[in-house]
Amino acid sequence: MSISDLFEEIEIADGVLNKILILDVERLPGITRQYWWERGDLKNRYIHYETVEREPRTTIMCAKWHDSDEVMQFAEWDKGGRRQFLRKIHALISRADIVIGHNALKADLPWVLGDFRFPRIGCKAKFELLPDLPPFKVVDTLSHFRSRYKSGLPFKGLDAALQIMGHTGKTDRYDPQAMERAVAGSVEDRERLTAYCAGDVLGTQWLYDRERPMMKNHPALFVEGKDKLTICNRCGHDTEPTPRRYIAGVMTYSMRKCVSCEAYSRLSIEPERISTVRGV
Repeated sequence: MSISDLFEEIEIADGVLNKILILDVERLPGITRQYWWERGDLKNRYIHYETVEREPRTTIMCAKWHDSDEVMQFAEWDKGGRRQFLRKIHALISRADIVIGHNALKADLPWVLGDFRFPRIGCKAKFELLPDLPPFKVVDTLSHFRSRYKSGLPFKGLDAALQIMGHTGKTDRYDPQAMERAVAGSVEDRERLTAYCAGDVLGTQWLYDRERPMMKNHPALFVEGKDKLTICNRCGHDTEPTPRRYIAGVMTYSMRKCVSCEAYSRLSIEPERISTVRGV
């Protein structure tokens, strides 16, 4: 038995209506002008706005719908330039109910939201302010690993987590010099970086599908033709009653167990009070 067999993929039930989008972005690094007397002066030095010659900006985004095999690829050098690039990824994210990413909460999503809202220093493309996105839920696999396992999983980066769980790992490494050449027009570097980004999307979905049963706070899934109150919030399959009860501070709740991924969930209705005192 291989390591990956231990982390079996639990498929999402047929008929789930949520639009689940997995995404990853790549950026062009920024350039700043600094004054210094000794090299030690540059350590942890604050970057002032007036010293910035070029801001980092998103140049590539790859994404796929969870129920599709196609990985969509977008780049600022595509036909229509940066304005059309941002319009396309804005329209794509606007359709999502749930967005999946590794470090999406602190990296990918803030980066693209900033690109939709603010012009970037050093970018010659004409800026177009895009409207706010409709609300959506975010599942960040990196945040999940940090909150659930803490030091129990010492290496939480995408490449490390993939290899620990039996995947072959990332297909490539990010190369800032390659990104410079890609923006300047290198077709070879553009193809390489886009393929690298697409590989990260596939790796993120692989990780998400195997760790999803452990994500107790996963957004609810809606399945057509089923009782929406009792289906599993991780995979959309049926749940069945279990004699175990969830114990809170002064209340207990009935629990159910998924017939597919075996994840536990609690019912938010008809709790039972087991105490009238609470610790202070």
